[in-house]
Amino acid sequence: MTPIRRRGFLMLGSLAAGALTAPGLLRAQSLATLADTMAGDTRFSRFLDIITRATAVEDFRQAAPMTVFAPVDQAFFGAPANLLQDLTGQSGQSGQNTDPRERERLLALIRYHVVPGAFTPAQLTGTDRRLRTVNGADLLLSSSGNTFTVRNPAPGQQMAGFGAAGLQVSASPAEVLGAPITTSNGVIYPISQVLWP
Repeated sequence: MTPIRRRGFLMLGSLAAGALTAPGLLRAQSLATLADTMAGDTRFSRFLDIITRATAVEDFRQAAPMTVFAPVDQAFFGAPANLLQDLTGQSGQSGQNTDPRERERLLALIRYHVVPGAFTPAQLTGTDRRLRTVNGADLLLSSSGNTFTVRNPAPGQQMAGFGAAGLQVSASPAEVLGAPITTSNGVIYPISQVLWP
C-alpha cells in the first residue's frame, strides 16, 4: 500500500490510536469507522491491504453496523501465499488484479470475515453459535473460559462464492486475540488466522 493511499485512512488516526490504548478492556466508542480504525492499528496492515486491493474500503465506512473478525498480520504467515497473490493480483507483472472473477473471490474472502450487526462479547459467549456472514456462509463461534474461537463449521459444504471447496489451511480454529475494538459503525475482533469460506 502506498503512503498516499494509507494517509486517506488516517484522517481520524489520532482518535483511533487513542481508542486502542486500553489493553484488555472493551474500548470506548470511537468516532472512527471500521476502515479508519484498522488503518490506525498496525496489526491489521495486511488485511487492510487486501480490502484496498478489492476496492472494498467504502464497505467498511458505511453506516450499517458490522462485526469484523480481522486477521492480524501474523495470521497471513500460515495462509497459502500463492493463493493470496493470485487473488490480489500480485503474481502478475502489474501487481493489480484485472480479472473480475478473482476480485469476486477476494471479496468473498473478505466478506467471510464480516457479520452484519455489532456484536459485543456478551452476545457471542456461551454455547457454540453460528452467525451468517456478509457473503452468505456461516461462522461457528465458541467460547470456553477466557478462550474465544471462530471457525468454518462445514468446510467444503458452504456456498460462499469463493470456490476453494472449504480450503482449510489450519485444522485449528482462529482464536480471538484480546479485547474487541468498538468503532462508530461496528466492532473489530482481532483473530489469529485467516478464515476460509
